[in-house]
Amino acid sequence: MMRLKAIDLRLIRSCTSILMVFAFAKAMTAQTAPQPTSAAQDEAIKQEVLAALNDTVKATEVRFKIDGVSGVIGDYVVLDSDIEKQINNYKRAGSLDEISKCKMMESMLGEKLYAHHAIQDSITVSDAEIAGMTDQRIEYFRSQLNGASDQEIADVYRMENIQQVRDELNIINRDELLANRMQQRLTEDVQITPEEVRQFFARIPENERPVFNVEVEIARIVVKSKPSEESIQETIAKLNEYRDDVLNNGANFAAKATLFSEDVGTERQGGVLSMRRGDPYAKEFKEAAFSLQEGQVSEPFETSFGWHIVYLEKIRGSVRDVRHILLYPYISRAQEALAKATLDQMRDKIVQGDTTFADAARAISDEKETAKNGGLFVNPTTGENLLDLTKTAPELASTVQFMEEGDVSGIIEEKDRRNIGVMNYTIINLIRKVKDHKADYTQDYLKIKELALRDKQVRKIKKWREDKIKDTYIKIGDDFKECDLLQEWSK
Repeated sequence: MMRLKAIDLRLIRSCTSILMVFAFAKAMTAQTAPQPTSAAQDEAIKQEVLAALNDTVKATEVRFKIDGVSGVIGDYVVLDSDIEKQINNYKRAGSLDEISKCKMMESMLGEKLYAHHAIQDSITVSDAEIAGMTDQRIEYFRSQLNGASDQEIADVYRMENIQQVRDELNIINRDELLANRMQQRLTEDVQITPEEVRQFFARIPENERPVFNVEVEIARIVVKSKPSEESIQETIAKLNEYRDDVLNNGANFAAKATLFSEDVGTERQGGVLSMRRGDPYAKEFKEAAFSLQEGQVSEPFETSFGWHIVYLEKIRGSVRDVRHILLYPYISRAQEALAKATLDQMRDKIVQGDTTFADAARAISDEKETAKNGGLFVNPTTGENLLDLTKTAPELASTVQFMEEGDVSGIIEEKDRRNIGVMNYTIINLIRKVKDHKADYTQDYLKIKELALRDKQVRKIKKWREDKIKDTYIKIGDDFKECDLLQEWSK
């Protein structure tokens, strides 16, 4: 239903994704990325490969030297083994779609092109960002393998130990982050006018206009389980103990973060983070980090994620390299039962007509973003009140799909995604439900505007890519000469 002739919406969806189409499969690769070498070694390898691909040496030498080399782009060499293992990992990730070597090669060339020019344009990524991304992916692997140990993860990816997996992923993630930053820089200033939106919509043939899924407008009340005051004080005392040991006894903050922090995303790297003032961290966290001098450790403080102490390791211009320890106060079953009972009593009042849903939300909801608006939930991506039901959390979708307008749901129980020690208890008020329908310019203006903006971003990226392909050294191996997808890369 999304097919277009004049404007290819599939191209919009694929090209504007900050992660490349097969970046996920690439992230699963734990064997094939080349190990770092010295500059001299890099140049020697590159020159050898280029010579082989250009047929400037004897045929017998060429066969030996280009064995496994699929191509060169800028300072990058793409190996045939890279492509094969990328395809295998793509299948391992659970995809039922077939992907050819030509398609995988095209994806890899695209990412290398962005990464190469990101380096040329002095775009950088920090070691902390790379390590954080690696940690996230290893934890994803672990969840997919039912809580596998480090060694079991290494065995699956045919590595001797988990550190080898990390080393390989760090190389992969560095290139992916560089590619992402390059695309972000290209599109960050792209804007769209109302007239451009109108023209974009007018160019779509009427019988090929997109169909939007069922959408709902909801309000919700969220009551969170809370720790007792005694539990909070025990947590603060622990953090003060760690702080005192670092400041007065010379203890290593990174070691303590590794041993005691409950932040699974950073504890293995000693709680390290690199941040700027504009980064999307909790306000309290940024205030603590930017109030310190190098070597100082903050007093314990609370965010929506739990309780922290922060150590400022280094100041690099506008960047702060910090380490932190996160602890969650213990929450008893009695405290959980109290939170649930509070919401249950308020729900009875709403159903009986003793109060409105909006007033109840303002009175007891712990979700600050929605409480002040009477529980009204706003789509954070589009800024609209309507939510695409197919893109909401499974718990919400399964609850709302059978409700009628005006209904109030029963209590939904789920663990807090930010603070793993907290249980959330939620009730939903279905305000409005919009059936699936063909795009209407007036009704769906914001969605159409988003598509038009993506289209404009795609066109800018495409033009940039066409220009850079002409300016960048690219050599495709003979095995890929017949790939139609790679014709624009061949010179």
